Amino acid sequence: MAGSPKKRARRERAGAMADPLDEAAPRPPLAPIPFEGGQPTAEALDAIAAALSEGYPRHQIARALGTTVKTLKRIVDGSEALMDAVEARKDAEEAELRDILMGMAKAGDTVAAIFLGKSQYGWRDRDDGKGQVVQGGGVLVVPGMESLDTWMARAEDQQKQFREAPVEVTDELADRAESAKRASRPHEGSSGIEGLRLVKPGR
Repeated sequence: MAGSPKKRARRERAGAMADPLDEAAPRPPLAPIPFEGGQPTAEALDAIAAALSEGYPRHQIARALGTTVKTLKRIVDGSEALMDAVEARKDAEEAELRDILMGMAKAGDTVAAIFLGKSQYGWRDRDDGKGQVVQGGGVLVVPGMESLDTWMARAEDQQKQFREAPVEVTDELADRAESAKRASRPHEGSSGIEGLRLVKPGR
């Protein structure tokens, strides 16, 4: 296989690692847990806590109890010990996932290394002080080879064509405005008959 000794060794280490997408071996089915409704006994609570710590799905635990997942959730939410078991399992799974990502990163997987840095250590794509914060939120990334004023002037010139109407359109709008103005003026016709006095014929 072509490549430097370092790259070959890296590929060999990656090949020796377990594929994180491989399915885990199936767990043995849970033994029935005594439960007659209401509040579980201390023995039942210990069995539920052990099953949660080992990562059994809740529907399997509920089946072992002979009840529904909804009832199991009520039992877990009402027990501080069971809530601790849930949190402990989450912490164990997070640590296992972190170990997998770290192993992939050490084997040369840059995507895993970047993801691990962002999710665990707060890394960012850009933090060199060249990003400009826009009022109201968001980040404006300005090229480092020119000033912000120069960039804004170029951006305004580029956008001007989209913000100003063509001359033909502005002339037509002006003609329409003038026509509307003339139409709204009061009518000035001939003088009326105000002030005239009617006279009967023969006088």
